[in-house]
Amino acid sequence: MENEIICYCSNVTRAQILEAVSKGAKSLRDIQEMTGACTIGDCKEKSPKKRCCGADIIKLLAVETIDKRL
Repeated sequence: MENEIICYCSNVTRAQILEAVSKGAKSLRDIQEMTGACTIGDCKEKSPKKRCCGADIIKLLAVETIDKRL
């Protein structure tokens, strides 16, 4: 699951996003700057979900942020 690709346009994995969160990423913009995810705009064409990865990144970020506060 760690090697699951979240952003297909930039080939960014769940592990890379989680690493960015562990290094202080708190927003989609932080994730974009730290990983390059959600910056090219080809996910709609490349992703099996046929949509942008931004929502998936925000959801993952929210889950990780909530888990760390509990």
